[in-house]
Amino acid sequence: MILVTGGTGSSGSEIVEALAGKKVKFRMLARNPGKVAVREEGVEIVAGDLAQPRTLSEALKGIDRVLLLAPPVPNQVELESNVIDAARQAGVRHIVNFSAMTADPKSPSRFPRAHGEVEQKIRSSGLAWTFLRPTFFMQNLLGLAAMVKGGTIFQPAGTSKASFVDTRDIAAVAVSALTEPGHEGKAYDITGPEALSYDDVAAILSRVLGRTIKYQDIPPAAARQAMIGMAIPEWNADGINELMDQMRSGAYAIVSNAVEQVGHKKPTTLEQFVRENAAAF
Repeated sequence: MILVTGGTGSSGSEIVEALAGKKVKFRMLARNPGKVAVREEGVEIVAGDLAQPRTLSEALKGIDRVLLLAPPVPNQVELESNVIDAARQAGVRHIVNFSAMTADPKSPSRFPRAHGEVEQKIRSSGLAWTFLRPTFFMQNLLGLAAMVKGGTIFQPAGTSKASFVDTRDIAAVAVSALTEPGHEGKAYDITGPEALSYDDVAAILSRVLGRTIKYQDIPPAAARQAMIGMAIPEWNADGINELMDQMRSGAYAIVSNAVEQVGHKKPTTLEQFVRENAAAF
């Protein structure tokens, strides 16, 4: 039996949908089960809060595999550690951890550092593990829709590239790791089929939408100010800028075959994604 945490978020919901679509029976942890819309056959919704370890033991009864996904918050390591500890006590066999590309406990960037610390704890827990390490999500580009409508994308990314990935492709890899043997002890970088700069992104948007979209590189300080103006917390804005620092270093230009080899599907191209979501732009 599988327990899924973080199943109501943008990435977790895709994993939940993919598992349900394959008729896999699983349990989904939610702070407010009554507000969860998933009602497919075989999906059990249980109450639990990652911040309250005492609520996790009941949810973990009879569970042998856990999809561990927590939101990017300042206490992310604490939240995920609570699940790891409870899983070990409950006799869970395998944790599939939703991590991130460049995860490293010594990373100068807070998000990869947190993921690296969680990976380190899982490795030392004695549990079997699989690490899912996706790059930037294509779905995050939907957050730039206002800029696209205005004709210019502003990002502090220079001319660097990233292999943007569709969260549905991440879900395909996650489902395989949760339901198939042979993924224990594996860490999968999960990427799209090509590395693209924001100039490339603008060109694809222009081609698909039939109007000119440009990309303008901006200083990190200007990006931070703009994010805070959009009500993004300072901690989160600084973390996003740190990721952009890593992008400029070339860390996210890697292209892997995980979606095809592990997820058993062709990875979605950015052009396909934009065509599907053209109305949003």
